[in-house]
Amino acid sequence: MRYIITPTGFADQTLEVVTSGIGGNAKLMVNNQLVTAKKRQPMMLRRDDGQEVEAVWKKDLFGMDVPNIIIDGSLIQVAKPLPVAAKVWCFLPLVFIFIGGAIGALIGILAAAANMSVFRLPTNLVVKFIVTLLIDLVATGLLMFLASTLHLLLQ
Repeated sequence: MRYIITPTGFADQTLEVVTSGIGGNAKLMVNNQLVTAKKRQPMMLRRDDGQEVEAVWKKDLFGMDVPNIIIDGSLIQVAKPLPVAAKVWCFLPLVFIFIGGAIGALIGILAAAANMSVFRLPTNLVVKFIVTLLIDLVATGLLMFLASTLHLLLQ
């Protein structure tokens, strides 16, 4: 998804945050050009007045949601936070961590990340709940299949 942001000092430029869905990293685009930075270094942006400022990502919800960005010391909220009920619904598959060990943790984290991505789509709320319910059911089926297969192989 693409989110247009409007930080102060960038009125004549187009800044977009582009997310790639499940587990993908967000990218910052300035005037349709990708902004890159070296590992562990802040991104450098040039404001309208010519001054260079730093930009760094601020992860949200363990890195599963759209990150916010700090530009020149000001926190820019890229997307509105999800309601608490939606967050609880999205993180329900994390129960698999306690049920299925490492495999359950992997499936639960992937399902939770997929649920978060679905809740960021611009569709009807009922459709979002139905799609995330289907994701959770598929994750449950996959966990049960893998658990029974491993149980049979180890006997």
